[in-house]
Amino acid sequence: MGSGYGIITGHLVTLRRFLRTFWRDIRAGKGLQRRGGGHQLLDLWPYKADRGNEPTILQDYKTEGLFTVEYPDERLPVYERFRVLPVLIYDDDDGNVRCTSCNICAKVCPPQCIWMSQAKGPKGNVVPLPEDFYIDMDVCMNCGLCAEYCPFDAIKMDQNFELSNYERHQTHIYSLQDLLVSSEYYSRTHPDAWSSEEEVAERNKVAKKKDQRLQKALTATAKPAAPLKAAPKPVAVEQA
Repeated sequence: MGSGYGIITGHLVTLRRFLRTFWRDIRAGKGLQRRGGGHQLLDLWPYKADRGNEPTILQDYKTEGLFTVEYPDERLPVYERFRVLPVLIYDDDDGNVRCTSCNICAKVCPPQCIWMSQAKGPKGNVVPLPEDFYIDMDVCMNCGLCAEYCPFDAIKMDQNFELSNYERHQTHIYSLQDLLVSSEYYSRTHPDAWSSEEEVAERNKVAKKKDQRLQKALTATAKPAAPLKAAPKPVAVEQA
């Protein structure tokens, strides 16, 4: 049996790192305060931070000292390619939802957490719009395949990760109204993707398809009704 010298050495290495980390922060004047700032040196009582204006801390290979980010009073930066749940885009200029309820996103979804129903017109005809659209956030694996395969650039991956609550049977099922975000919101949270050549070309293609569908619908509405055929005249039958 070993003497346990390796375990003791490992603990001493950890303790040395711990002490040197604190000593580096104390020398830098950050021993008793948050790395991102704070309202006081020591938080001895609860304090309600100004949500949305918390200091953002960037940690990279040059960061020295303590590595703990005191969330939610401090936050790490959220990068553009960070993805959580899908959202549905509607255009700001006309308010139309891009989704046509083609059901492709539901078909390619690996955990099958998307389901929808297509809207119908007053005469029972199918309308290229979703009547209902649901995503189960507890089942979603955040893979982004739905956004990759969407032919109408209607579904995108959002960055909002603060989704926890005390009830999961209803609030974790996101409906159509919960998923809708504006194109302005997406351009603000994903500026590089929004201005990329690929996204611009995709938006132009989708806009052309939308105009074609609109013209088709207007043409079908404006087409005059076909005249009714005259009823055939009764044929006289001679009696014997």
